[in-house]
Amino acid sequence: MKMNWQKEKDVKPYKHAIEECIEKGILADYLKRKGSEVVNMLTAEYDYETDIEVQRGEAYDEGREEGKLEGKLEGKLEDKLEERKNLTKKLYEEKFTVAEISKLLKMKEDEVKEIINY
Repeated sequence: MKMNWQKEKDVKPYKHAIEECIEKGILADYLKRKGSEVVNMLTAEYDYETDIEVQRGEAYDEGREEGKLEGKLEGKLEDKLEERKNLTKKLYEEKFTVAEISKLLKMKEDEVKEIINY
C-alpha cells in the first residue's frame, strides 16, 4: 500500500533522505551534484530510456573532465621539457661540458647531446 505522500509525489521525504545521506557521507559528492535528478527519478515513473540517457550524459561529462585534466597535465609536462631543454642549452653556452650537464640535470649524455645538437 502506498503512503499518502507517494500518491501526491511529495518530494520532502526524498529530499530529507538525500540531506541525511549527505550529512552521513553516503554518496555525498554525487548527491550534492545530482540530488535534484535523484528526486525527479524517484517521483517520476521509471523510464529505462531516460535512465540510459542520464547515464550516458554522466559518462560524457566525466570523460570531458578527464580529458581536460589530461590536457593540462600534458601541457605542464611539455612546459617542463621545454624548460629543461632551455636550461641544457644555457649551461652548454656557459661552457659546461656534456658530462657536467648530464650529471647536474640527471640526464643521459645522449639526451644532452641531442638537445645541444652535439
